[in-house]
Amino acid sequence: MLEMEKKERRMLERRVAELEAELKVLGDLRADNQRLKDENGALIRVISKLSK
Repeated sequence: MLEMEKKERRMLERRVAELEAELKVLGDLRADNQRLKDENGALIRVISKLSK
């Protein structure tokens, strides 16, 4: 039984590490997304001024 618990614990710890990595990636993607939205807004403003 003890060996099974150790194996389950290792599996859970591995899963926690995977989820933490996914959260970091998600945070990075959100930051990139916001940066791109900001750049888009700036480009739209420039194009709008140029087309007047």
